[in-house]
Amino acid sequence: MSNKLLLSVAVTGALLSGQVLAHDNSCDIELDGQLQYYQGDLTVNMDNGSILNINSNRDLTVNGETVALTKDQQSYVNDYYNSIDTAIPMTLTIASEGLEVASVAVTEVFGELLGSGSDLDNDFQALFDSLDQKLARSFYDDAGNIRVDSSKFDEPGWFDESWEAEFEEQIESLISESMGRILIALGTQMLWEGGDMSEFEQKMERFGDDLEYRLEAKAASLEEKGNALCDVLKKADYAESKMQASIPGLDGLNLIELEGHSELRM
Repeated sequence: MSNKLLLSVAVTGALLSGQVLAHDNSCDIELDGQLQYYQGDLTVNMDNGSILNINSNRDLTVNGETVALTKDQQSYVNDYYNSIDTAIPMTLTIASEGLEVASVAVTEVFGELLGSGSDLDNDFQALFDSLDQKLARSFYDDAGNIRVDSSKFDEPGWFDESWEAEFEEQIESLISESMGRILIALGTQMLWEGGDMSEFEQKMERFGDDLEYRLEAKAASLEEKGNALCDVLKKADYAESKMQASIPGLDGLNLIELEGHSELRM
């Protein structure tokens, strides 16, 4: 029974952290091609082998050649660039805030079991610090400018969806390595409760309810930001389809794919 309860607490912590790390995946976003973004320059490697570039002035070039645009075409280019330029920092904000909420959730769950200041508590903090530093190294230069290169992503999703998988894998590994300490701490907790499993379960339920209450507002804020990001990417997807259909040389442009959404009118 004690092992079952322990695993339940561990899985709950891991699931909670995974949920808050991820933005709203209902968009089902995939990148079909390579995207580079740095210091206002957006570059896309298209399916037909050509390279599209849009600079911060919204000038469009294909394979280094400037493309003359009509008013409507320029509007599509502006919307495409503006949407991606907005979505990238939004995504990084969600990832950073999600990691912070996950840190609180997981460290408090195991802090309640093991006591604050335990070796495992310190190990969890070191893990979150490492992930936060990796996020910074992966998407920012030394001056703090955002730098994105989708060719380095392990998964086709909008920004590397393997972040969530990596996070869960490291949490599970740390739990597995520390199972002995966790079981000892659990036994100690049980002794303090006089061996009463039901009392211990009620205590953990009360703790879980309190933690959920305290994180609810932050989780709701992340969900709202995820929905807002989805809307921005829908605009980018729509503008991309209009560019592909109306601008010569962009027949291979199909970077953003959103499954299962209705057509967006802008």
